[in-house]
Amino acid sequence: MAAGRRGKVTAKTTDEEKATEYYFDDDIEKKMNLGKINNSCTVKWRTKVVVGSAFVFVVLLFQRHRAVSMQEANNNVYPSSFLTYAKVNDKVPRPYDWQLWGIHRFRREFNCSGYLADQTKPLPDMDYWQIMLDAYNREVDGTYKFDDIVPPTRGYRLDENGPQPYYAKLSPGKGRGVFASRDIEKGEIVHDGTKSDVVFPDATSFRRFMFALPREMACDASEWIFTQRFEKDGPMRIVSSLNIAILMNEGNNQTEVNVEPENDYSSVLRAMRDIKKGEEILMDYSDYPTDYVAAGLEFYQKSFFELFVIGLGIITQASLTKLGFYR
Repeated sequence: MAAGRRGKVTAKTTDEEKATEYYFDDDIEKKMNLGKINNSCTVKWRTKVVVGSAFVFVVLLFQRHRAVSMQEANNNVYPSSFLTYAKVNDKVPRPYDWQLWGIHRFRREFNCSGYLADQTKPLPDMDYWQIMLDAYNREVDGTYKFDDIVPPTRGYRLDENGPQPYYAKLSPGKGRGVFASRDIEKGEIVHDGTKSDVVFPDATSFRRFMFALPREMACDASEWIFTQRFEKDGPMRIVSSLNIAILMNEGNNQTEVNVEPENDYSSVLRAMRDIKKGEEILMDYSDYPTDYVAAGLEFYQKSFFELFVIGLGIITQASLTKLGFYR
């Protein structure tokens, strides 16, 4: 009986030991799993640090490269004569992402701010306009004929009587502008864009045109475009004039504005009141609402390098996830 009892106790003790062993084995396994989780979190955190550091490094490297390029551009000094200036090969080469550039990107990368703010720039001469005309024919529309008997320095032929009733000269406080060459009566046609303006078929053709011009001419071109619909619900088009008509300034207030379009879709401007000879012709730029987004020229867009780095980060994270570094 004693032996039997001892046997049973031994068996019972053995079961308890096994239970205790299983308990500790389970506890150890939990701790090991916890360690794996901690290790996984550590790897995940380290991977994020590496990817983030690489991203910051590439962005800083690109910014440094762009800053050096802009400094080199700033060190170039050009004479005020457009004829001499045009002979300088100051064209900006097309980068990889040129088809993504918006109008503000052009102005920033071409370093236009100082040039555009200068109100003492001379009036464009015939050589200047010819470079723009040639660039338009070469990059936009080779069939367009610039055969007006009136040179761009004087404008364009408005009707059988000759050019439009204004001429170009420097305007105090505004830079280059246009002024009435004779007295103009209220309701009279002052400008006809159908005889003066050029229309870019799309944003890509305008970008090609910009890169075909010397840098400061491209800065002018960036300021000399507007967007317009020629019919209700029609496409938004990029429009400019490659003659002195594009130098028409905006009035500081509605009392200064003296011309307006016939309607929302018209390129014809008529006198809102009698305009005296020598008075500056001033319009309201809001008559043609600027919508570069609708025309395909976004205001702000990411550069190719920024898009590349963002894409690289996404691909890297996806790859690490597939390898098991992310859960």
